[in-house]
Amino acid sequence: MGINLSADVRARLSPSFAILETPYEWRRVTSRFKDEVPPREQTSHVHVVPFIGDRAVLLRTEEDGWSTPGGTLLEGEAFDAAVTRELAEAIGGRTDHYELFGQWDSSTTDRTAYQPWLPHPRFALAVGWADVVISGPPESRGGVEVKNVLEIVVLPVERAAERLVAGDRPHLAALYSLAHEVRRASRP
Repeated sequence: MGINLSADVRARLSPSFAILETPYEWRRVTSRFKDEVPPREQTSHVHVVPFIGDRAVLLRTEEDGWSTPGGTLLEGEAFDAAVTRELAEAIGGRTDHYELFGQWDSSTTDRTAYQPWLPHPRFALAVGWADVVISGPPESRGGVEVKNVLEIVVLPVERAAERLVAGDRPHLAALYSLAHEVRRASRP
């Protein structure tokens, strides 16, 4: 994998990498993790694991249960703008620093694209981490869809991963663990 982590950290994360390397099924989409940031033109969504200090932020929505902030890119929207918008919409957050480090390489059995400007039937969901400040309630900023946010929690990364596993989201739990280590490795 191309993510810059020490051999010790890679060994500790080997269960997470094993989970991430298996196909992830969600509705009519099958995804597999890749440790490369996708080109914008092949990307339909962006999701980030948010951190406040050493703690992770999780949100729970009516539609998806426990999840990460993120969603569909608007037509022509750059990654920076999408991360800013999605954090505001999902958790009322803002970021001064984020890093994309991978993707869910995905395909769908749907006959048409979710939106006409999105790649189809193969596409990528860009993933990364973000340092955030929660500055207010979730707010609408013109996203394609605004989910009903039921709860936002700030937890130690291990506890966030436990909630995701308990909610039958082991791929997201592995992503939280990986994001935590990628973030730590990016700091001097």
